[in-house]
Amino acid sequence: MIDYTVIGSDGAEDKRGDAAQLRAAAESESTFVWVELDVPVPELLTTVLEALGLDRFSSDPAHTVHRRPKVETVEGAVMVLVKTVWYIEATQQVETGDLTFYTDGRSLVTVRRGVVDPVPAVRRRLTADADFRAEGLPGVVHALFDAIVEQYDGAVEDLADDVSDLESAIFSGERVDRNQEIYFLIRETLEFQNAVQPLVPFAHSLKERQEGTEVLRHEGFGAVAGHLIRVDAAIETCMSLLTTVLTAHQGQIGTWQNEDTKKISAWAAIAIAPTIIAGIYGMNFDRMPELHWAVGYPLSLVLMVLVCVLLYRGFRRNGWL
Repeated sequence: MIDYTVIGSDGAEDKRGDAAQLRAAAESESTFVWVELDVPVPELLTTVLEALGLDRFSSDPAHTVHRRPKVETVEGAVMVLVKTVWYIEATQQVETGDLTFYTDGRSLVTVRRGVVDPVPAVRRRLTADADFRAEGLPGVVHALFDAIVEQYDGAVEDLADDVSDLESAIFSGERVDRNQEIYFLIRETLEFQNAVQPLVPFAHSLKERQEGTEVLRHEGFGAVAGHLIRVDAAIETCMSLLTTVLTAHQGQIGTWQNEDTKKISAWAAIAIAPTIIAGIYGMNFDRMPELHWAVGYPLSLVLMVLVCVLLYRGFRRNGWL
């Protein structure tokens, strides 16, 4: 049995029936049918799509493991797979799900995976708002698409805040290797970008009213498309900033290493000077200058200290210490 909703000007009514009953409900001129599936059994999805005549697409992303955003139009029917995104600020992770639309203007099938679920809010609007119901199936598709893109806003703002915080930490003067943090954020930003960027050409076609499918001609799609394009630009800005920060941080690390090498070399030079003097006076020769002087020993110590002080001052003046 299949759970579905019949929506008309008078309201929305939940029903349950077999494929024949679903097909009959979808043929009504005054209503449209919405089948909502959450991670369905493949056989059930196939049955629903066949009953509604929406099984005409060359590929079915609902059955694939690695799903990418895509739009496919066949004979007036459209399949749209949109990635849902949410950002876990505590772990700085981008998580994704997806919502797939199958529609021909008379019926709608949605398949959802992931935490983000725009469906309940849209269903409440259908129940309470007669003007929204009057927009018909295009209004529902627009509302779902708009809710997903709105979710992108919060995620990209949180991501941008973390990128900004990382940038501030890197240029704070602390000598901390943050390469791992940068690479981690680049990976998460790339995942976000892969969820949004494939839909940008589709968004441009919506914005320019070049999309020929009737169900995608809702007047609100232009604003949603513009919103999606701005989100993509914001993600691109985050990626560009992270790339720049990575380059700058690697330059910082190189500078730190050079400074450490200078310090090590300077201290080595200071340490080796008294070693050389002690080594010379430690030779077992009978005839050596100052060997039998009463002040020979303290003189050698004073010489060692003097050489070390002069070397220290020279290295300090040159910025090596």
